[in-house]
Amino acid sequence: MEELEDTIHKIKESYYGKVTVEGLVNSALEGILKSLDEESRLLRQETPSLEFVRGLKEEDSIPEVRFIQGEVGYIRIGFFGRRTAIDFKKALVELRGMKALILDLRDNPGGHLQSAQELLENFVSEGKPLFTQVDRQGQRRYLSQGKEILDLPTAILINSSTASSAELVAATLRYYHKGIIVGEKSHSKGTIQEVIPLSPQRTLLLTTGEYLLPDGSSLRNSGVIPDHTVRDKEAQIETAISLLQNLH
Repeated sequence: MEELEDTIHKIKESYYGKVTVEGLVNSALEGILKSLDEESRLLRQETPSLEFVRGLKEEDSIPEVRFIQGEVGYIRIGFFGRRTAIDFKKALVELRGMKALILDLRDNPGGHLQSAQELLENFVSEGKPLFTQVDRQGQRRYLSQGKEILDLPTAILINSSTASSAELVAATLRYYHKGIIVGEKSHSKGTIQEVIPLSPQRTLLLTTGEYLLPDGSSLRNSGVIPDHTVRDKEAQIETAISLLQNLH
């Protein structure tokens, strides 16, 4: 009972307005989940993917950096962890001299929102809105902070497992004409979530808000539609290379 009451308290403090405490007091935990959005869920065991969803792992979130097809650089971001923005800077140094960039966000479930914001600041000039976070306190707009701006042709690879802050990065880059998107429609997860440990065996993944693109639109139901739909994984890279070669 104490565990349930603690859960209700956390939901009251963090959930952004789709549920009331009065409707939860006499509910079982499964009943609580039915009152929430479809992205909130109870995880009943250690789930490695959870750590990636929240970007909590200190493992290398950028597992692959290389040149392909001469002067085309390739950076794959597996998830947005706390060091992703720092490691992205290191990747740019490693790829110094590249004339175009492929940013691979396929199978990226999202993660640490601040890291996604910091990565976007490499592409979007100072003072421009990157996204708006909407929570129970209202709306907060995040602006770029004025860093050295990358100005080179960029292709972003996505697929149906590209989700959350990874979708935000892809869509925001396209909004500012900083990249073309190749691949398949993304997952359509425009929500911000918090991990609430309940016990060693159970964890609540709770929606606490959503983010909006600079134009005020949401990815929650639409996802990101590629500029060039390509289903085959190898063909996606080949298409990106071909498009970039025509741009530089």
